[in-house]
Amino acid sequence: MCAPALVQPLSIRLRECPAQAHEHAEGSDFMTSLLGGDATPEAFTALTAQLYYVYDALEAAMRRHRESVWAGQIYDARLERRDAIATDLAFLLGPGWREEITPLPATRRYVERLEEADEIGVIGHHYVRYLGDVAGGQVIATMMQRLYGVSPEGLSFYDFSALGKIKPFRDDYRAALDGLDLTDAQAAALTDEAELAFALNSDVFADLAGEPAL
Repeated sequence: MCAPALVQPLSIRLRECPAQAHEHAEGSDFMTSLLGGDATPEAFTALTAQLYYVYDALEAAMRRHRESVWAGQIYDARLERRDAIATDLAFLLGPGWREEITPLPATRRYVERLEEADEIGVIGHHYVRYLGDVAGGQVIATMMQRLYGVSPEGLSFYDFSALGKIKPFRDDYRAALDGLDLTDAQAAALTDEAELAFALNSDVFADLAGEPAL
């Protein structure tokens, strides 16, 4: 059980409360296989394809709210990944990549949630996706090169060099979260949405594990 929302800084609450859902996503069969070297380059490409739909929806949602009181304090165009993923897919699948990919059922549900989420909800998804990407992106890119021979031209998604040093960026991001003027109920709703975001990612991984690779 999490402490009441106002007892802890929001950044701490977001780290601790969804911890079990976070571990479940990271420990999914698909990700365990991919990061353990037991998958294929095609599995990596399949993941990249699903992420295109997720980030297209997430970034459209964040742009809708970027002038708002709370989202405006979190929004940073340097984080946006959709165009980088498109570049990766063009390299991995060729210029006709859009005709070769389709969202899995879990991805469609994820997108629907992002499309219907309010400002508080979008911030929860923003935290889950981007802070995780920034934290582990370079490690994953290195592993994909080493394990599957993926060329750097197919790994633009994981390049956050535009942010500068990662630790100061992450510290500033957490400070911005802690500075949001939320009620207890709003902070709790944001944390709940972050937990849902991890569950939605787990569902996408489960669908990927059950699908033939591209």
